[in-house]
Amino acid sequence: MFLALFQGLGISIALESQPGLVIDPGLLFRLTAVATLVSGTMFLMWLGEQITERGIGNGISLIIFAGIAAGLPHAIGGTLELTRTGAFSIPLVLLLFVGAIAVTAFVVFVERGQRKILVNYAKRQVGNKIYGGQSSHLPLKLNMSGVIPPIFASSIILFPATLAGWLVAARE
Repeated sequence: MFLALFQGLGISIALESQPGLVIDPGLLFRLTAVATLVSGTMFLMWLGEQITERGIGNGISLIIFAGIAAGLPHAIGGTLELTRTGAFSIPLVLLLFVGAIAVTAFVVFVERGQRKILVNYAKRQVGNKIYGGQSSHLPLKLNMSGVIPPIFASSIILFPATLAGWLVAARE
């Protein structure tokens, strides 16, 4: 909760620093922005838990996926528009699309990957009968943490650009 309040305050201050974006900056705007951001985040967490409890799937992961999928048509349209204006060449756009498909296939491959550990059970005697040792496999997922590594990786990748944006804004 403290982290959400801290991030909400940081976002509200960043919004105020944009010229002409906030009509009435000040303490009231910051309180309203923090309350809105924190309550919206809590609602999404509750919604994700409801999705998970009802057995549809991992709720938070589905909400994150929906956010990414909703932005995909705009990103593709923007890329095609940059190609039309000549900012991107056609081979570069094809390379981008092939790269996106390859990265998606690799992520799916790693996510579905599992290591089967052989488990041998010892022979045991029950009464006069001796039951032979059995073997089975213990499936261990290669990536047991789910979507957490990609979320942290994207945050780490975006951190230098965010820091550079702050430094440019501070110089102005």
